[in-house]
Amino acid sequence: MKELEAVLFDVDGTLLNTKEFIYQAYEHTFKSHNLPSVPREELDGVMGKLLEDCYKHFVPSSQDLMILCETHRTFQTKNLHLSVPFPNTKDTLNKIKKAEIKIAAITSRSQRTSTHTLELAGIKDRIDVVISAEDVTRIKPHPEPLLKALKQLGVKPEKAVMVGDTDADILAGKNAKTKTIGVTYGFHGKRIVESNPDYVVDDIAEIIPIILA
Repeated sequence: MKELEAVLFDVDGTLLNTKEFIYQAYEHTFKSHNLPSVPREELDGVMGKLLEDCYKHFVPSSQDLMILCETHRTFQTKNLHLSVPFPNTKDTLNKIKKAEIKIAAITSRSQRTSTHTLELAGIKDRIDVVISAEDVTRIKPHPEPLLKALKQLGVKPEKAVMVGDTDADILAGKNAKTKTIGVTYGFHGKRIVESNPDYVVDDIAEIIPIILA
C-alpha cells in the first residue's frame, strides 16, 4: 500500500487469541445466573458487539443486563491469562514498527481488561494508541473509534488500513474510508469474506507483504 502511515487492529480474534477468555466468561456468567448455556458457535455470531447487546440477544428481557456484564467482566479480570497473542503477532508488529508505520488497537471491549491483556501479551509497547469501548460513544461498525484513533495518530483515513476478524471491523473501516484487511483465523472465520474486505489473510504475518507493497 503506497504511503501507508497507520495500521488499525481489532484486538479479540485479530491480535489476541481470546476465544477461551471470552467463551469461558460467557459460560461462567450463564451458569452463575442459572441461565441456559449457549453453544460457542452461536457466541461467535455476536462477537464485535457491545457486551450489553450480546447478553440482550441471548437472555430473557427480565434479566438485569448490567449484572450479567459485571459477572462477565469480573471473570475476565481474574483470568487474563486466557488471553494470548497469536503465534505471529509480536513479529508482525515489530516489522510494522521497523517500517515506521503507526499502530492502533481498537476494541469494543472494556478498558477494565483491554489494556491489561495487551500488556500481558507483551505487545502494548508496540501500540501507539488503544481505543476501548469507554473511549467512544459509538462502537464499530460506526467509524468513530477508528477516526478517534487516526486523529490521535495524526493520520488521514486514506493512509490507513483496518485489520479485523468480524464484519463490524470491516464495515467500520469502510465507514471511516480506510482500506480493510479481513483475517480468517478469528471469530468469524472464512465468513469474513462476506464483508468484502480489500484483502483477506489466513495468518496475521500475511499482512506484511500487503502493507509494505
